[in-house]
Amino acid sequence: MQTKSPLRKIVLDNVLWFLGALLLAVFVWVTATAQSDPIEQWRLSDRVPIRFTPDPGLIITNESELTSTVLVQLRAPRSVRQIMSADDVQVWANLTGLSAGEHTVELQAGIAPDRRAQVVNTTPGRVTVQLEIAQSQLKPVEAQITADAPPIVRVDSLTFDTLQVMVSGPASRVEQVVKVLFPLDLSVARARFEADARPVPVDVDGEIVSGVNLSPAVIHVVVEISQRSDVREVRVLPNIVGELPEGYVLAQPFDYEPKSIIVNGPAEVLAQLPGVVLTAPIDLTERRASFVLDVPVELSDQRLVILTGRTIQVTVGITAPTTTRQFDRIPLEMIGLRDGLRAALLPNEVTVLITGSQPRLDALTPDDVRVIADLAAFTESGTYRITPLASASDDSSLDIAVLPDEIDVQITNGIEAAPEATLPVNGSP
Repeated sequence: MQTKSPLRKIVLDNVLWFLGALLLAVFVWVTATAQSDPIEQWRLSDRVPIRFTPDPGLIITNESELTSTVLVQLRAPRSVRQIMSADDVQVWANLTGLSAGEHTVELQAGIAPDRRAQVVNTTPGRVTVQLEIAQSQLKPVEAQITADAPPIVRVDSLTFDTLQVMVSGPASRVEQVVKVLFPLDLSVARARFEADARPVPVDVDGEIVSGVNLSPAVIHVVVEISQRSDVREVRVLPNIVGELPEGYVLAQPFDYEPKSIIVNGPAEVLAQLPGVVLTAPIDLTERRASFVLDVPVELSDQRLVILTGRTIQVTVGITAPTTTRQFDRIPLEMIGLRDGLRAALLPNEVTVLITGSQPRLDALTPDDVRVIADLAAFTESGTYRITPLASASDDSSLDIAVLPDEIDVQITNGIEAAPEATLPVNGSP
């Protein structure tokens, strides 16, 4: 027994030395690794999507209000950080086992094992979901006429390729749906046609119910249309009579609405009705400006009744061609010359070019044209250059130009000899 104790002591000492050496080696390795590849903590720049997995038969009803992504903070060696991306992280809300109602759920996150990284936290860390039982019901299909067919046709039938649509979604919303409407515009229907449209689920008040799915999502309809024998659509033309005053012509805009009317009457009378009818006469004799006028449509047979378009609104544009007229040797009229000064103009007559409508220019005479030289700014003798101002009977619609567009004016004191080209001031001698 005495021989075994020293042996045991030797073995125990060797084991302790081995463990100490191993711990020292591990410490040295960890220290060296930490220095060459240190642990870092950071937040991913890209947001990570959240996966929601409710049990079968349940639907998330507040999905539009939920945040769909989160910010993730990670911890890993620098070498791992350099290769990490948002695709390496998964975030989910575990809804397994939850019943219908509102639940606040902690978000869970995981990383692929080969990345050697840890999730520190997510922002946000939890979400509140509203779960509801899923339901499906068949609902009837009805046509919703958004615009009636014109009176000249008759809608014989509407045939849908399905009479019921499966409405699926949260039970509370599915139960609100009483029917599914097929919107149908018949305003341009003239013959049989087919159309496809997405049906619209509505409640008892006709309001659209959102948050449900429809199957099929698109419905096909066939609309049978036939022509009525007691009505007819004919075109309308404004009945323009008389001639515009000399110098005036028709111009844009020239338009009228409606361009066709619908007439009711016996079939034999409608068959004799021409394809185009006229309005009451619109006299242009004294018209000198554009105008808008409501005029009735005239029909020759009293057995005919106008159903639509009894009155036509006609817009007639009228203008006068623009031309230019020249007035020569128009004397200059000086105004504003200060007391004690005299003035001479060079030249003292000018040519005036007036552009405007032909009738307006034809009515002008040289006496209607006035050209002014305003001398109020000059206070002492000298030679100056000014721009004359022209007008024609205070008509601002005319475009007036003066040739030359600048004239010279010589200002002298009253005691000096008067220049030979002196003109009267304000028309006084």
